[in-house]
Amino acid sequence: MENLESFFEIQDGSLWSYIEENTYHMGLADEEYNNLLKKIEDILTEHPDLREVLENEDFKELTKEDAKALSDLQTLYLEKRDIDMRNAFFLGGNNLYYYFKKLHLLDEEKWW
Repeated sequence: MENLESFFEIQDGSLWSYIEENTYHMGLADEEYNNLLKKIEDILTEHPDLREVLENEDFKELTKEDAKALSDLQTLYLEKRDIDMRNAFFLGGNNLYYYFKKLHLLDEEKWW
């Protein structure tokens, strides 16, 4: 986490972009997260009509297999979201640490 840029250092101040980008990159360091991304991509590759519906809003009639795959995707997306939320929590802790350092609240001589 020490390689993460603090939100306070970002010039454009786009909080949501900052959170999204950093939680994604944090996830890439997680084997479980990468496995979820692979499973999601495998399902979408195997079900091109489902990909069209989800990514391009090109509404098509789905087969029973596509509908089952959609259910599986929903489960995978929820698992991915849980990891993203956990990473956002740690990202917030990282920023809190940076903020406290900026305020000199973590200076050792003040505590000892």
